[in-house]
Order: sequence, then C-alpha cells, then structure tokens
Amino acid sequence: MIFYDDEHEELFNKLCKKMPYLDGYHLSLAYLLTMDAVLRYHIGALYDVKKDVIIFEGLNKPFQTSTSSKTTRLAFNLWSGSVYDSDPPETYIDKNGQKKYVPSKYYAPDNIFNCTYAPYYFQAIKIRFEIFM
Repeated sequence: MIFYDDEHEELFNKLCKKMPYLDGYHLSLAYLLTMDAVLRYHIGALYDVKKDVIIFEGLNKPFQTSTSSKTTRLAFNLWSGSVYDSDPPETYIDKNGQKKYVPSKYYAPDNIFNCTYAPYYFQAIKIRFEIFM
C-alpha cells in the first residue's frame, strides 16, 4: 500500500483501530480521510466512528477545499455508492412522466481525478474492491 506521507500512514492505522470493521469499505474510507491534510483534522465532521456512518453534511463545511471535496466525494462514493451531495439531487420528469434524479457532476471521474492525488485515489479503489496487485 502506498501512502502520501508518514503522517498519512500513522493516522490511517490509528483510525482503523477505532473502526468496528476492517473491510474494503472501512479501509478505503480511512485511507482517504487520513490522506488529505485538511480532512485529517476534520474526520469527525465526515465520519461518526461510534455510529459507523458517514456524515454527508460534511461536504458543505467551511473547511472543505476544492481538493478535499474531491477526496470526500470519492470516499463517500466508495462507502455507499452515493453520487449526491447533502443537498437533494436535481430531478426532472422523463417522457413517461416519471421523476428521475440527476447525479451530481462533481462525482464524475474527470472532475475527481483531475488533481495530484490521483495515484492515491486509485489505491483507495484497490483497497475498496480488494484488488491486490
């Protein structure tokens, strides 16, 4: 496993010890939330260890930067498959009169992976899907 820096590895191991499970979901979440320098200090605003749930509202917190938002979105997507922010998703009515939801454009790969963290994002995907190479 590759780590962004020594602090990333140290904080990852600390967070994993607090998590109730060490499956791909939890490990990828811990990996991403401890990688980004901004998120390292705000994990409690994004993940409740005691309840073992992600906190979608953390995406809209003032501490979020462009890059930390990308990291959070990927972490949440790998955790739950979510493609929506904490706001209700946009909707439209299709030709059959059915209400349809529009996924957030901020979850598109060309948006998320367009940063220097891309190699670490791929590592998180490998962790989540247990791809060992």
